[in-house]
Amino acid sequence: MDAFRDPSVARERVLRSFHHQLENIPTQGSSFFIHLSELCPVACEHCMYSSDLERKSEKTALSKSELEDAIRFISESSSQKLNITGGGEPFLKFSSILRLLETAKVPRIEIVTAGHWATTPKRTARMMRQIDEARSRNAVNPELLLRLSIDRYHLNAPRPVRIEQYGNVLRCWSETQPSFAVGLRSIQPDMGTVDRAIADELGAGIAEVDGWNRRLLLPGGKTVPLTFNVFRRSGKALRLAEDHRDASKTIREYYGPFESQPGNLSLATAVNDAIRGDYTASTGVAVTLNSDGTFWIFCGTAPDRKLLLEKQSFAEAVAYFFDDPITHLLVYEGIWALSDLVMEMAPKTHAAALAKNDSASLVDDLLAPDDVRLAVTLISAQQQVTRNRATVDAEHPLAGLLADPAVDVAEMCCGLILGNRETR
Repeated sequence: MDAFRDPSVARERVLRSFHHQLENIPTQGSSFFIHLSELCPVACEHCMYSSDLERKSEKTALSKSELEDAIRFISESSSQKLNITGGGEPFLKFSSILRLLETAKVPRIEIVTAGHWATTPKRTARMMRQIDEARSRNAVNPELLLRLSIDRYHLNAPRPVRIEQYGNVLRCWSETQPSFAVGLRSIQPDMGTVDRAIADELGAGIAEVDGWNRRLLLPGGKTVPLTFNVFRRSGKALRLAEDHRDASKTIREYYGPFESQPGNLSLATAVNDAIRGDYTASTGVAVTLNSDGTFWIFCGTAPDRKLLLEKQSFAEAVAYFFDDPITHLLVYEGIWALSDLVMEMAPKTHAAALAKNDSASLVDDLLAPDDVRLAVTLISAQQQVTRNRATVDAEHPLAGLLADPAVDVAEMCCGLILGNRETR
């Protein structure tokens, strides 16, 4: 197939010729993830983002005007949940957190933090009061969860978060009773260790909920959820992989209970509720907005298809993503469908991507090779065309092939890619 002589050019030509026929594509969000900073003072050695205080890009955070554009975009998305998280430590942009809390029109908000800011009880109480007051000014009165990351790497980082700092947050929350909830998240290899350490700090008990979740029983009668996630072997943690290879489940094992049907995991349409023990299916799409202004459908966008937030509407952005047949595959069939395709045509690429055990990087890693990206584009396009969900312009040289259900495009692409790699 001549297209594989220059896969990137061939993919662009397919995208220009592909037209989906769906009457209804998603018009709202499910979870909206916003990364306020790429920097982090804690600098854990297992950080999936390799985050520290060293700049890795020209833009480390959104400007004030860009934040306002983001708030408009988030509110327009009608997302069910806003996650202030990822990339770095959001509390480095505390004023941005407060601005989001008081203005974002979403029913639920979750803030993920290392808790490094809780250095004294007085400072902790002041910042938590500011959080509570900002949330109370929001006209939609969102439900709020403040979630702290606690594990051996935070406790032993170059600038560690001491167990006393976690204690400051939980004691302040228990004593002042703000209108938001708190929770903790750790890694599976630390189950039975960090939960015991924080319980000892607080004089609390521990109740087991299931294989992933426990609850701290505080002395005053309040409880705090603690969920244990898989150990991700991406970013800095790549060099720690062997330490935890047998101590953590895989992402496929972790997400198994959240599949809409066996083998179908569509994180692109899920509201992230790991700390509550479920991922809620949604008719919307999950969106990630990075600190440099780029955004995409989470686990639903090819790496060469990300957008820069400017003045586009949410509907315009979603339409752009759905102009790519890969988005249809990821949103409606899920990441395991992509994983299984790549496993057949590029087993080394597949093995390396899965070895990271990280859903956030999985799509980018599976689709990193341009020949694999083209192959998945062609396979996805044929699926949509033969199901009468899309058309390809008749003048495209592959239009006839993509419209013919008798042609096994997947087998054809697999043979070409495997053959090309064997001859290199």
